[in-house]
Amino acid sequence: MQDALRAFDSLRAGNWQLAQFYATRALDAGTLARGDQAGVLSYRGDARRRQADYTGAIEDYAQALAIGLPPQFAARVHNNRALAHLRMERPDLALEDYTRAVTLDPTFAEAFNNRGALRSLNGLHDQALADHTTAIRLSPNNGPYFANRAQAYLRLKFYEEAIEDFTTAMDMALTPADGVVAVFNRGLAWEALGIEAEARDDFALAFELDPDEAVYREKFIEYGLIRP
Repeated sequence: MQDALRAFDSLRAGNWQLAQFYATRALDAGTLARGDQAGVLSYRGDARRRQADYTGAIEDYAQALAIGLPPQFAARVHNNRALAHLRMERPDLALEDYTRAVTLDPTFAEAFNNRGALRSLNGLHDQALADHTTAIRLSPNNGPYFANRAQAYLRLKFYEEAIEDFTTAMDMALTPADGVVAVFNRGLAWEALGIEAEARDDFALAFELDPDEAVYREKFIEYGLIRP
């Protein structure tokens, strides 16, 4: 059991190789109770996923789920397996796992947000909006959730709502780099509303924060703020 605890501590410390080593040693010892075995398999799955061994991670997650985990724990395993599926370009399987995660734990804001982002990529913006709204209700102090909902609003052409959410995301950003995408996208929403002065200000700020980003530079040139 000590190795299982070491695996968990190594995961928290971000030492993925060490976490995998301790988890494997705990599993190979054959002394874990069934429930503990499922938990350690999920730890090893997390370690493998972090090291880009997505096939190994998915196998570990599947074994953990087959053995059985408490609903909230199982929800997180489904969420993490979805992340691995996405890395392997399996969006349909990822969507199934996100849906299973929120079914098992309806308070799991991260899984709602992740499912919303995936639905948005698939063009399901109404469904994405609903997921991001649920995520915000469950975790109202998470800036990226507001940024993601704003993207859904933007694609649905609800520009004023998008501006409000992008502004909230900017206010919650911990660093300027965290808020630059929201700044630029808010500029797109202002532009769509025909309010060029506000759009220009946001595009200028985005370029100031990240002058190496080609898209920001293009808008800066388009508005005549610099020469090509």
